[in-house]
Amino acid sequence: MKLTRILTPMAIAVAATVSAEPVLAGPSGYAAPIPSAPPAVYEAGTVMLRIGASYVDLDDDSGKWRYDRDLQPFFDGLRYDLDGETTWNFSVGFMPIDHMSVELGYIGKAEHDLDLTGLDATFVQDFGVSKIRAGSIDRRSATLMFNWFPVCKESWVQPYVGIGAHYTDYDSVRFRTAANDYLAEVAGAIGPAKLYLEDDWGWAGQIGIDIMLGRESNWLVNAAVQYLDSDVQTDLHYQAPNFYFSPTTVINAARTDIELDSWVYNLGIGYRF
Repeated sequence: MKLTRILTPMAIAVAATVSAEPVLAGPSGYAAPIPSAPPAVYEAGTVMLRIGASYVDLDDDSGKWRYDRDLQPFFDGLRYDLDGETTWNFSVGFMPIDHMSVELGYIGKAEHDLDLTGLDATFVQDFGVSKIRAGSIDRRSATLMFNWFPVCKESWVQPYVGIGAHYTDYDSVRFRTAANDYLAEVAGAIGPAKLYLEDDWGWAGQIGIDIMLGRESNWLVNAAVQYLDSDVQTDLHYQAPNFYFSPTTVINAARTDIELDSWVYNLGIGYRF
């Protein structure tokens, strides 16, 4: 009697287990396959190309020419104003490992209009102008960035942050007629003046996002904001009479540093391989 009480529950449990097994196993008797994960969007070996438009906005779009007051007292108080500019950009990135990429970028020619303000009071009174368009500062930048993609590699929305370096090439500025007239009035300049700017290396950072145009698409939309740190040494050269050896002339040079730190706003499209 006791044996029957023990065996009966065991038999019921075994029967329930055997009858449940075909239901879990599927119609063929084998275990049902585990659903596969979505394919990776960005993973080791991925290459991404991007191209688009950029707006280069200077962090400090105005400043003071800090020339030697003893040698060039007529420049005391002279300031500059610079405008932002729209241009284009291109970049190529490669992911050596998951979540990390190395990116080479190029920002095309941007022309920042250069205005002189804080003019000599006598000149303002005589000519009735308080600002002079001197020319434009033309620049081109190349960047090297190391980017981190924090989200899972299967996501079709891929934000990233990066840090690296930039090299910016600055063209010299030939002063326009109005600016040359000002130098002739306050500094006795003869002939055209020219502003030389040294090329610059500096650190760079960025934050951006790639959005795929569908999970199965290789095309993407990109938006990014970059910051380029740039302190530039400038030399203003102009001809002046040589009072000691008249009628010859000399080249006067006025040197100063200006900050051309820039925010670069990028928007474009891309393709991944």
